[in-house]
Amino acid sequence: MLQGALTNTISYDRFVGGEDSQALIESDVIVPEDMPDAINVIAVLGDTVINEVTESDEKIQVDGELRLNIIYVADKEKKLMKINKSIDFTHFLEISGSKSKCKSLVNARVEHVDYSLTNSRKMNVKAIVSISGRAFDKEKKEAIVGIQGEEDIEYLKKTVKLSNIVGQNSAETFLKEQVKISDGEPNISRILKADILIKPEEPKITDNRVVIQGSVHVYVVYEGDSKDEYGYEECDLNYANFIEVPGALSYMRANTYERIIEKNIEISSDENGDNRIIDIELVLKTEALVVEKDETEIPVDIYGITRNVEPVIESIEAISEQERFKSQAIFKENVEFKNNVRRIIDVVAYPVLSDYTLKDGKVLLEGIIDYNIMYIGDNGNPMSSKGEAQFKTFLDVPIDDGELFIDLKITHISYDIMAMKEAELKFVVDATVDAFKLSKYDILVDVKENDEARSEENRHSITIYMVQKDDELWDIAKRYRTAKEDIIKVNDLKEEKVLAGSKLIIPNKI
Repeated sequence: MLQGALTNTISYDRFVGGEDSQALIESDVIVPEDMPDAINVIAVLGDTVINEVTESDEKIQVDGELRLNIIYVADKEKKLMKINKSIDFTHFLEISGSKSKCKSLVNARVEHVDYSLTNSRKMNVKAIVSISGRAFDKEKKEAIVGIQGEEDIEYLKKTVKLSNIVGQNSAETFLKEQVKISDGEPNISRILKADILIKPEEPKITDNRVVIQGSVHVYVVYEGDSKDEYGYEECDLNYANFIEVPGALSYMRANTYERIIEKNIEISSDENGDNRIIDIELVLKTEALVVEKDETEIPVDIYGITRNVEPVIESIEAISEQERFKSQAIFKENVEFKNNVRRIIDVVAYPVLSDYTLKDGKVLLEGIIDYNIMYIGDNGNPMSSKGEAQFKTFLDVPIDDGELFIDLKITHISYDIMAMKEAELKFVVDATVDAFKLSKYDILVDVKENDEARSEENRHSITIYMVQKDDELWDIAKRYRTAKEDIIKVNDLKEEKVLAGSKLIIPNKI
């Protein structure tokens, strides 16, 4: 290395790789002894919980649970019954270059559930779970930032943008609420399902902490005391907490990833002894990823005017920007039933992302909504109808090239019976895209001096040069080993841009 060279450590995040995959999870479910025989399964609600993520060589291990809420029709009274079932799963994301020191983002969501009744006491459930992961690694590079005491050295400097993950941590928040059933609604016989929607607010950062707050919307569907009697209740639970992230400062930015890892929803009686109170207990887990944006100017090339100085340049690929984008879209679907519909009980739906593309500053998302309608037929018995609705939506993501981490949620479903055998469904789909722009930079990592004398071809006091196509002023000055500023001054240039075909006077300092 040239004597007097000044170095600085450049720290940056590198995208290692990612995978979008699917896992098939299958299990037999036995009807508990204290519950009646089943004559039909009409819906299965599936949700995933990621318990642990382990990064290792060439792969990421995801350990989680598939939690099922199985709704079936009882044998004698034709009333709906519910079975809860939890299935542990382990899935491996194959990511080349992954190591134990990597950091990762992982998401899992249910895309489809299929079920069948083996006999009156046994049913089989198959679920397709989409599991996506992205791995990142932190790199360091010693770069030349200057030469001490060398006035005849010329530098080409460029501004580089770097995005660094400062820290990653999580916290759990306990939420509890007691909801009293509205007047006019039936007493509760059993809770059939509960839809939970997390609505986080923008996180704030203080020294070494990420402050989180928001609300959790709970929508409960329950069966009343009488047959063909159903009720609905909803509430919002507010939350606030903080996550310890050492090194986090107020000017940085945090992305948060929320999920419910535990829920307990029970029925209790009011002061009159009627089952009109719903006790809700939830555990919300929030993971925070703190990112620092760094924009710095560094030398990327160098030459000597009176000495033979040779640059050593290495190329790096770094995450230059990391941004989050969100969108919401409404999709409608007209449904025809095989028989008359007396009333719709509820709709279960899963978003399935089949394809996505990044082009011209937009991310196009395409897929289907896999839905199952629970309803009461004209014979008074609970029934179900499955179907698929196509969707296509886009987000403005102003990057040309990069890596995407996508999450989809159905945040609201509404329905209207249009005729005895027709209904209209409306789905609200929220899309969240974490976009990572990947940039390649040339970094000056060493400077060597060659003792060979300058060649005679560059020893003229003045040279006339005709600018060629794609010439940069820096390249011309380096070729003739003169100062760029001298070329600008001698030719009375108003800017550094030069036009092909124009002639320049090239002064030589020797």
